[in-house]
Amino acid sequence: MARRRKLTPSVLRKLIREERSRLNETLELGLKHPSEAPKRTREVDADKYASTLEACMDHYKACKLKEAKLRRQLKKIQETKRRLKAKMLKNLD
Repeated sequence: MARRRKLTPSVLRKLIREERSRLNETLELGLKHPSEAPKRTREVDADKYASTLEACMDHYKACKLKEAKLRRQLKKIQETKRRLKAKMLKNLD
């Protein structure tokens, strides 16, 4: 038996987006029905995209390393702020 899902506004928006993309693809290809779209699309060898994918992965890894470095710096800054605040409050007394 199929599971039933509630039709929440977000689910409806997602369904509408998917259907809109199918219709746009159909119109762009000049077809009459969305089911004809796979017949008209041509396949491209993946070797042309390998370098692009590799570059994206390298950039992702670099961003990940930079994020880790920034997180460490943020922790140091937060610790310094905490110490300075405690020092200021201590001097007020």
